[in-house]
Amino acid sequence: MDILKYEEWKSTVDTLGMYIQMAGKVALERIPQEPEWESAMFHITPTGISTGNIFSDNGIFQISFNFVKHEMVIHDEHGKKIVTPLRDGVSVAHFYKDFIEKLNFLGYRTDINSIPQEWCFTTPFEDDILHKSYNRHAVEKWFKLVKFAYKVLTKFAAPFRGRRTKINFYWGCMDIGTVRYSGKLLEVDPTLPVGFRYGVDAEEVEFGFNLGNNEIGEPYFFGFVWPNNPEEYKKTQISVDKAFYENQFIYKLRDCFESTFPEENAMKFFRIVYEAAKKVQNWENVNTYDKPLELPPQKIYRKH
Repeated sequence: MDILKYEEWKSTVDTLGMYIQMAGKVALERIPQEPEWESAMFHITPTGISTGNIFSDNGIFQISFNFVKHEMVIHDEHGKKIVTPLRDGVSVAHFYKDFIEKLNFLGYRTDINSIPQEWCFTTPFEDDILHKSYNRHAVEKWFKLVKFAYKVLTKFAAPFRGRRTKINFYWGCMDIGTVRYSGKLLEVDPTLPVGFRYGVDAEEVEFGFNLGNNEIGEPYFFGFVWPNNPEEYKKTQISVDKAFYENQFIYKLRDCFESTFPEENAMKFFRIVYEAAKKVQNWENVNTYDKPLELPPQKIYRKH
């Protein structure tokens, strides 16, 4: 599987990221709120990402991005569907105008904050005529990596019996991840930005996959605890070749793929991050959380 460096498709990331944020902000306004913004996260689908069900006075609708056909689809419970192609040369401003018009046409008008969040620029969608790149080949390569990470994270997260999130696509920064919670709530810091403030009001350890749109510059797995990583946690020995600590634990996808057993090594990386978190945060109820599932074995094929 090819590794896609950030610089190879930066202009597309900046454009597609804004398209996705438009849909994310609709979900944020309409879906009943859950702790840590869980309700507003996207889901991974076989062909892309989706908001899941969004409620309105006119019925349920969804907004999905298909990275096989390269299109955004808005469809609802009445069978109505509008398709918007994802193509090179369409500015964020043009896409936003079209998106809002189509929502209104279907009867799902939603007033959103048009300023990007968690991004390296803050140009409102309606004013952004600079970002208009869409490289289909790069998007397809990236989504293959996302699906690999999604599979690994799903297998890792599945047996945990405590409170956890699903494998979410975080539309604010285009990474995916899952969170496990110790069960301890935290005091909300009123000085933090509102999005961050209510996203970290419980003690947690997070595991995920980032496309590398930062100083790392290439895709990687990550893990960290909240509140901020204590010194004891930073000194954790990660017995996975080439994994390291740099503000969080990092395991580059390139190094993972070059290992003999990529999937197993990624799982091992996440397990070590979790075991260290339990220790430094003094988790309670770990025997319950980690108790193996007592379920019948799954069978892909069954004899009739």
